[in-house]
Amino acid sequence: MGVRFDFHFWMKEYEEDYHRDAGSKYPIFVDEKGVEHEETSPYFETMSAVLQKRGYLLKKEFVSIGKWKAERQKGRYENNTDEKVERTTEKALRASYKDKIKILTRTRDKLKGVRIPVASAVLTVVYPKKYCIIDYRTWRALLWLWKVAAKESFTFSSYREYSDFLDSYDRYSTISTYFKFLGTLKDIGKKRNMTARQVEMALWKFDQMKGENIG
Repeated sequence: MGVRFDFHFWMKEYEEDYHRDAGSKYPIFVDEKGVEHEETSPYFETMSAVLQKRGYLLKKEFVSIGKWKAERQKGRYENNTDEKVERTTEKALRASYKDKIKILTRTRDKLKGVRIPVASAVLTVVYPKKYCIIDYRTWRALLWLWKVAAKESFTFSSYREYSDFLDSYDRYSTISTYFKFLGTLKDIGKKRNMTARQVEMALWKFDQMKGENIG
C-alpha cells in the first residue's frame, strides 16, 4: 500500500477517545470468584485472559460484547439461552484459527444476532493479538486507501462524500473476505510494529472522522 497514511496517529486518536466513544457500553466479564467487571481497555487484556483460561463465554459476557459492537441487535443476543452461548463459544474457542468464526456464524451453531462483524468482535475480545474487527467503518476506510494507492479516478470530492455513498454496501460480511481483510491488516501492522487490532482501530477512527485530520 503506497499511499501515506499515519496509522499510529489514528490509532492514538482511537485510544484517547475510546472511553468517551464506548460510554457505558464496555464489555463485561466475570472473574474466577464470580465478580463482574467492565473491560475498559481497547486491548481487552484482563478480559481476554479470563475468557481464554475459562474456555467459553457466559451469556452476559456475550451480550455485552454484542451490545458494544452493535447495540441494535440487543434483543436477538438476549434470545440466546445460557446453554447455547456457553456450548457454542466453547466449541468455537476450541476450534482451529479459521474454524472459530465459522462456528460462531454457521447455521447449525449460529448464535442469534451474530454475523461476521459481531463474530469478529467476539474473537478479538478473546484473542486481541490474533484477530481484529471488521465492520462498515474499517472496510470502507481500507477500500478508500486501496483506491487512493492505486491512483484510481474518483467522482467524489472528499472522503465524507465517498463514505456517505458506500454506506449502503454490505460486501464485507463473508468469511473469506474477513480473512483477506485480517491478512491485509496483519501485513500492514508488521511494517509498522502494530497488531491487526491496532491497524483496525486506526481505520475505524479515520472513518469516524471522515478522513478529517483533527491533530
